[in-house]
Amino acid sequence: MGIALLLALMAAVGIFLLLWSLKSTIESQTTFEERFETLTRRRDGNELAVATSEVASQTAGQMLAGAVEKTLVQPGYADKVKGSLVRTDVKVTVGEYMVTRGLSAGFGGIIGYLVGVTNTLVEGMPIPFVIGCAILGYFVPRIMIGRRAGKRLKQFNEQLPDTIQLISSALRSGNSVAQAMSLASREAPQPTNTEFARVVAEISLGIPPEESLVNLMRRVPSEDLDMMITAMNVSAQVGGNLSEVLDKIGEMIRQRARSKGDIATLTAQQQGAGYIVSILPALIGAVMFLLNGAYMKPMFAGFPYLCMPICAGLMIFFGFLAMKKITDIKV
Repeated sequence: MGIALLLALMAAVGIFLLLWSLKSTIESQTTFEERFETLTRRRDGNELAVATSEVASQTAGQMLAGAVEKTLVQPGYADKVKGSLVRTDVKVTVGEYMVTRGLSAGFGGIIGYLVGVTNTLVEGMPIPFVIGCAILGYFVPRIMIGRRAGKRLKQFNEQLPDTIQLISSALRSGNSVAQAMSLASREAPQPTNTEFARVVAEISLGIPPEESLVNLMRRVPSEDLDMMITAMNVSAQVGGNLSEVLDKIGEMIRQRARSKGDIATLTAQQQGAGYIVSILPALIGAVMFLLNGAYMKPMFAGFPYLCMPICAGLMIFFGFLAMKKITDIKV
């Protein structure tokens, strides 16, 4: 009964904090242009008073997230998390992100408890099962952020050759590097235009172009972008025909993209086999459990028997990683 009361309290507090977090997140959603205008416009006394009142009228969710960020998050880890959020272009603070992870862990534990009390399969181990579900829930937001960052980086790399060609054409027409990047921020698709708009905004605020490009590299850790930024920074120091260099870099990136496509086609069967072989044992076990649960239940009855599914799961996991490593060919 004690654990039921504890989880009920966790659910109530979790729902309350989740509503606060969602409210503050929705209210904090602003476009990049609005943020840039807020930073660069000249404010008179009335505008400054409005900005001060906005800071003073923070929501409870924002205050909670700020308190979490100041008291529980170490500075080094906070910088790392902030970099991950910037790479995904998620408009949340580090504190809000950590509160979301805590709420996700709480909901994972509650779901694990509800599954444990209604399923005889985990009847003998409710506490470890609840803890495992809570740990899994804690890492769900991180997994989602990582997937979004990977998807965004892939889109950027796919758009980069056309962006390089656009910048090269602008330079060949007599524009400066800053003007060429401003053109890319207007003409390129998402997410490329957002990143170059940030570069242009930093330059307009007085940051040197070389440093702005380095900041772009921190936000978008792309090998292809690294070549482009290196060429632009070297050209700024020693001169040379930058448009011709960018043309060659763009052509090389296109050739690499074609090679990656060919490799993906050749290794698709092996990658599919790795996924199928890894998922098949779990599917067969689930089907057998549904058909005859009493036959599968002794495997989860206690410690000696739990070694079998745990060891099998670990071996399948490491085998999947090995097959994925074999088919991951770098170009």
